[in-house]
Amino acid sequence: MAIVDYRLNPFLNVLDIHKIAGETHQIPTQSPFTIRLKEVPQKTDPSTVMVRFSDGTQLTEVAATPAQGQYWPDYNTTAHGIENWNTGTLLFNASDAGKTVTVSYNGTGTLVDSRLEDMLEISVTSSVQRERNAKFTMAFAETYDRTETSGSGNKSSSYVRLKQHTGVPAGTYTLRQVLQELINRSQTFEFTRGTQRFNCNCDCSDDGG
Repeated sequence: MAIVDYRLNPFLNVLDIHKIAGETHQIPTQSPFTIRLKEVPQKTDPSTVMVRFSDGTQLTEVAATPAQGQYWPDYNTTAHGIENWNTGTLLFNASDAGKTVTVSYNGTGTLVDSRLEDMLEISVTSSVQRERNAKFTMAFAETYDRTETSGSGNKSSSYVRLKQHTGVPAGTYTLRQVLQELINRSQTFEFTRGTQRFNCNCDCSDDGG
């Protein structure tokens, strides 16, 4: 993991801390009962992190498994092995599951997980392309999507034309929109070969009858 927008003034060697107030989160209804703050909080003693329920009741910070009305920030653990490192993760008691909390703290930057591209999940729907079956014979195609007519006369023959269309048009999209549009346009082709057998009842000179 890494911190981006790490607000370190290289000339004074001090952090440009941003005061963050009223950041709202909901404690999950299932284990683990943790939330992750939008920025990495500054680790100080006393703590800069203040957590309140939506009714204004202040929770108590602890350095062990929290009871109801308490929270345990990950900078009070030794999981990362770096003195001032933390991810801004707060652990709550199961009794507080589902409750909304507002958090105030000193922010030092935004946490970025380098594994994000492998962990990101986006819900999309299936392709809008319908299944198609074009059966070609020597004279015509039995099924196809669109009819084209050209010329004039009392005789006609059928054909099938395969058209290639461009992909996603230029524009500004969210990642979800791009993925969904690609899925909507996605389709594959499968070529199969078969043989049809039939009896000829015509009066032909080459049927051996």
